[in-house]
Amino acid sequence: MGRRRQAREMVLYLLIPAAGFLSPLLVIPAVTARFGASGWTAMALAQSLGGAIAVATEMGWGVVGPQRVAGMSRHDADEQYRLSLTSRPITVIPGVILASALTWLLVGDYAGPAAVLAGAAAAQAMTPQWYFVGVGRPVAVLWSESLPRIVISVVAAVAISHGAPFIAYSLLMWLSMPATLVIAGRIIGPSSRLTRADWLAGPAAARGQLIMGSGRAISAIYTGLPVTLVQLVAPGSTAVFAATERLMRMGVLVLYSVPARLQSWIGGAPAVERAHRIRTAQRLCLLMGVVSGLLYAALAPSVSRLMFSGAVDIPYPVAAWSGLLLAIICTSMGLGLSMVATGQANYLTAAIVPAAVIVLSTIGFAALRFGPSGAVAIEAAAEAVGVVIQWCWLRRSARRAPSAVETRY
Repeated sequence: MGRRRQAREMVLYLLIPAAGFLSPLLVIPAVTARFGASGWTAMALAQSLGGAIAVATEMGWGVVGPQRVAGMSRHDADEQYRLSLTSRPITVIPGVILASALTWLLVGDYAGPAAVLAGAAAAQAMTPQWYFVGVGRPVAVLWSESLPRIVISVVAAVAISHGAPFIAYSLLMWLSMPATLVIAGRIIGPSSRLTRADWLAGPAAARGQLIMGSGRAISAIYTGLPVTLVQLVAPGSTAVFAATERLMRMGVLVLYSVPARLQSWIGGAPAVERAHRIRTAQRLCLLMGVVSGLLYAALAPSVSRLMFSGAVDIPYPVAAWSGLLLAIICTSMGLGLSMVATGQANYLTAAIVPAAVIVLSTIGFAALRFGPSGAVAIEAAAEAVGVVIQWCWLRRSARRAPSAVETRY
């Protein structure tokens, strides 16, 4: 019965990112069919920039939050949820404005609708998904977040296919996060209602997340802005690079269901089992990366022809580099879980900063000189550097305090 329950929960965790994968997949063909490569480029830039700023402004709740609430009482976990709602607007509101403004400046065609869409993407920083993952309620994510996005995407795709302008999709996407928060509040119950004390505690909670949030901001810059940087330096490579980036990141979104499930599994483990579960998580993520990377390299060119309505094709060399990047990212997921589980989440910044420097300083030149393949190769090199640093940090920590890994938390 225990194994059946674990299998059922794993399926539910797989459905969460699968729904996230499906949402844009429903809209992209409609956009490319109606507005061509220029419409796709505007959409990709808006979602890339907005998504990057969403990661930067969620203050690290998605990284440390699940394992934090996994071992808490319901009362304490709900208090953390409320603090996340009152602390994040401090960064999310400026982030939404910044995402819209930058997109307006960077996008050529469809600048206005793209700016609105970027703001909606940045607002996703308010997601309650981390809370439901941490307390082991994946069904709540499906009801509160996945279902509203799918419904909105279906409506947008139908509307665009029947002649609606680009701005219709952008405006509809603004309904997503308010709907999610309302439904999440109904699921959690009265304990989710914000009080004056929660709002007063919000700034202090934000300060407590500052180091982790800073690391997430840097991570967002180098993982979410490559499409923007390629557009600035080598606009001829943007369409293909954005296509493989979007398809590969969708794969990451689906695959993240595995570490998402492992978050509460590790966070709720007895101290004597924690080290074993940490090592198991690392091996699972490594294996997942190898398999998914090979599949991506083989299938991405064919999938791209269907997904982008023939407007953009991903060549096999680009797909191969993206497959390698996907494998490295999955490996990094396992090491990141280990860093959080051993109380070293703040030290993830030590791996993020060098990777960011590599991407920001070289991806434009690589795209200009070698095209989309060069840009993806730079991303893979940066992620590899981050993996090596995390691995070395964990090894060093284990040698210095071999018992700490087993007893911490």
